[in-house]
Order: sequence, then structure tokens, then C-alpha cells
Amino acid sequence: MYNPKISIIVPVYNVSQYITKCLDSIYGQTYKNIELILVDDCGSDDSMTIVQDYLASHVSIDAHIISHKKNRGLSAGRNSGMEKASGEYVYFLDSDDYITSDCIEALVKPLNNKKYDVVVGDYQYSNGEKSDLKLHNEELSGQQILDSYANGLWYVMAWNKLCRKDFLLDNNLTFEEGYLHEDVIWSFKLACKAQSMYVINNVTYNYLVRSSSIMTSMSIEHDVNVYLKAFDKIIDFVKAEGRIFGVSEYKIIEGKKCGILYSLLQKKEFGLYNKYYKDFYLQRYVSPLTAYRKHIINFSYLLRDLHYCVPAWLGRIYKRLFFNMLYAWRGKKIEGAVW
Repeated sequence: MYNPKISIIVPVYNVSQYITKCLDSIYGQTYKNIELILVDDCGSDDSMTIVQDYLASHVSIDAHIISHKKNRGLSAGRNSGMEKASGEYVYFLDSDDYITSDCIEALVKPLNNKKYDVVVGDYQYSNGEKSDLKLHNEELSGQQILDSYANGLWYVMAWNKLCRKDFLLDNNLTFEEGYLHEDVIWSFKLACKAQSMYVINNVTYNYLVRSSSIMTSMSIEHDVNVYLKAFDKIIDFVKAEGRIFGVSEYKIIEGKKCGILYSLLQKKEFGLYNKYYKDFYLQRYVSPLTAYRKHIINFSYLLRDLHYCVPAWLGRIYKRLFFNMLYAWRGKKIEGAVW
């Protein structure tokens, strides 16, 4: 029976209401070869006091605390945890979420047959919504992994994935510090680099949906800027890796960009659409005409992306007209909608 050491990495920042439940779920694991790495990211509440009191009275797991000197964000917390991890596999858990008692045991089980780069479990939302995982008890390899990601068959979030540590380090799959939506960049790279993956149908993760107000124009604009920065990093990666003519790479990048622009139009954020269209336009990394000739995209996607082949002022009009014809007037569901 394969019994690898698993490093559970939990960045901690202002989660005093939730951290005890998170820790209870870790210490209640049926799988025992675990180390816990908690990263103190300098929050302003008493989360770390709760953590230290908890660890003082619970000694069944080898636990370590890493302390940042200042708040650096979720990405830095995960990276610091990876540096400290001594396990063969690492598992990322957000400190306001919790895992099922058999989570690690269920994710380790497929490793008895093969040392997969990644094992993915199912999850559930705290508000009762279903997860967006569409694969169950399936083994994927090579190009299948990226293609399935491009088709939205497994989720972008970094948590609830058991990852072979050497695979992450060998491929420089750390998290981009200073970025929000860091999982978008990380998961894209992981999908490109992983050679073996197994997806189980067990619900092993409980994701907390915090109550929030309706998105305002200001918060949407901030989100747009975050995505623009993420696309810059993803496109840089695609170019550096010689993937500019990849079918799934194109589908992921241009599909998400369209989803963002169309979401702005759907929410009648016409000012933001006009303001940021050119930024998305300038992120073109391959001509849609070239993509069509190389059979990267079909004719419908060519029509969608022809706006890149005209000046930006005209492309902005074309894109909005295409949205109206396909979505607003016909009521078709937007692929990759964001807000």
C-alpha cells in the first residue's frame, strides 16, 4: 500500500470565524501521513492566536507555522508553504474552507496504481450549488489534460488538487505573487505541463461562499484590470513555450477574453467595454486568419475573432455587433461569462 507523505498548505489571513473548522477537518483525516504547514500572512484579527492555541492542544499531526514579515497575499502564502513542504505531494487548502474526513485518503488511493502528477477531487459549495467538475473516475494524460481544461471539464481553483511536489518544482509551477486570479495563471500552466492526471468523483472539499454585495462598476473595472494582467502572463508563457499555434491554448485565451468583453456588454457596462476593448485587442498573439488556415479554429470562431483583423476602433464596433447578433438578440448563453 502506497503511503506518501502529504503536505497540506494553508495560508492564514483574517479568518478567525472559520479557521477552527478548517483545522478540525485536517486533524480529523483518516489518512495519517500528513504534515500541516500554516502560513501567517499578517492579518489584522486573532486568526493566528486561535491557530497557536489549537496546535498547542492538538499534537497528532506534524505542524509548522511560517510567518511572513508583512502581508503578501495568497500566492506568496502558497509559495512559502511549498518551500517548506517535505511531502512527496502537496495539497492547497484555503483557510475559510474545510475538507471531508476521507479527503486525503480518497485522493491518495489512485496513486497506488500510478504516481500521477495531479489527482483532482470533487467539491461542493456551502450554498448548495453544484460544482463544475464534469469528469469522474477518469485518467487523463498529455494533451487530454489541456483539452479537457479548455472544455471546462475540471475547475481552475488550485485547492483540492493533490500535486506531486517535484512536478510543480521541475516545471516552475509556483504562484504569481502580486496578482489576483492567480489560480487562472497557475491552472493554465499546470494543464499545459501535466503528463498524468486522475479525477475522482468523491466530494472531498467544502468551499465557503461568502455573502457579498452586487458587483459595482468600480469593482468590475478592477476585475477587468486583474484579468488583463493575468492574460499578459499567460500569453508570455504561451510564447515562451512555443505554444502559439496550440488549439486548446487559443480556445482558452480567446474564449475567456470574449467572455469578459461580452459580460461587460450584457451588464450594459458600455463605458467599460469602450474603455478596455483596445487593451484586449492589443493582447492578440496570433491572427485569427492564420489560426483558421492552420485549422486551430473553425469558421464560427473565425467570425467571432475577425475584429482583430481590422483597426481597433472598427473592431470594437464589430465585436459589439457580433455580441448583439449571437447573444443579446437571440438570447444564447455566453460562453465564459464572468459577472
